[in-house]
Amino acid sequence: MKVLKLTSTNQQEIIKQTVATLKSGGLVVFPSDTVYGLLADAANPEAVSKLLAFKERQPGKAISIFVADKDMAEKYVELNQNGQNVIKNLTPGPFTVIAKYKNKEESRVPRGEIDQRLLAENGTLGIRIPDYPLILNLIKEFDKPTTATSANISSSPPHYSIESFLKSLLPKSDSARSPLAEFSCLQGETLGKKSKKLSLIDLIVDAGELPHNKPSTVIDTTTGQLKTLRPGNLLPKTPNSLISNSEKETKELGRFLATKLLKKCFSKAIVFLLEGELGTGKTIFTKGLAEALGIQEEIISPTYTIFYEYQINLPKDWLDSLKCFDTDRLNQNISVKEFCPLRKLVHFDLYRIETPEELKEIGFFDNLVCGNLCVIEWAERLPKEAISAIRNTAEIVYIKLKHSGINQREIEWGFSAEEKA
Repeated sequence: MKVLKLTSTNQQEIIKQTVATLKSGGLVVFPSDTVYGLLADAANPEAVSKLLAFKERQPGKAISIFVADKDMAEKYVELNQNGQNVIKNLTPGPFTVIAKYKNKEESRVPRGEIDQRLLAENGTLGIRIPDYPLILNLIKEFDKPTTATSANISSSPPHYSIESFLKSLLPKSDSARSPLAEFSCLQGETLGKKSKKLSLIDLIVDAGELPHNKPSTVIDTTTGQLKTLRPGNLLPKTPNSLISNSEKETKELGRFLATKLLKKCFSKAIVFLLEGELGTGKTIFTKGLAEALGIQEEIISPTYTIFYEYQINLPKDWLDSLKCFDTDRLNQNISVKEFCPLRKLVHFDLYRIETPEELKEIGFFDNLVCGNLCVIEWAERLPKEAISAIRNTAEIVYIKLKHSGINQREIEWGFSAEEKA
């Protein structure tokens, strides 16, 4: 077994060695957007047998697969309208989409056969398109799905670090050495005697401590309505709405939607139109947007000042990272030269603004320039002619926040007037 430390400069080598291990039927512990996962060639029975032996998985309990995009997903599963909408609106992201598996004849495209032990007893299969560039690039290079299950024995907690993973498998020791150091001392024959589980693993990719996110939300799309089989950090109500039970979750939804937005290419200003009653969390949502944009300053409600400006601080190489996500551009004709990196967040509260003339007086339309992201609270108070003017010069994201229970909010979004609720 080999352990490779992931760095900013060795990602291609990591992918190369991981692909070679998968092709040889090996098991790989690999980081993801949720927890450390266990990858195997989903079409290789020997690799799947090793995985099931490691997991101690009960018969009939399905295991999902990683795919690179919607096109790859549709080679293996039948996506009804619910499935299509979930894939479009929620992925890439921490969601597993349950859909009916296609047999090889139904697929009508060249592909391998997924090991049937990964399917549920009702003939469905879980699909994951993760919000993690390294896995997406790996799957594209491998050119077929891998398993997408957490790197732990069934019913045991998931792992957010390789040290935790190794500690759970190594024999108890009185040594003061770290699990990684202990593992190094138990390589080879000694390791095989001490830990049969570890002997099943062929490669470990160590990305350090991962954020402590929950495993993915599992969504059954095979019926008329979405059914959540396992809740994760984000809980959908419809394919374009999510449920928040706290301010923390509202902020997380803002961060999630901003991250999705950054994977689309724009040549205009971006305007978030936020609608919702007092107390639905519009400013909290904006704080989540700001965190995703790298803004360090505290976001303050502009109720009395009408608007505040903040400098966006995205990493210099963020545009390059979009290339592995950019499968659903709002405008496929935008070239890299036309694309405008985001520079400034302008946060408006328009509760006291009632006429287009007042908008002009505060310089509202002067902010609708490429490179600016504008968030507008109380967008429902904007005159229709103002909405039309914004649509002519900016890309609009509609956000509607509403109470859906005690301390619960539903946050709905759309990227065009037609999708607005």
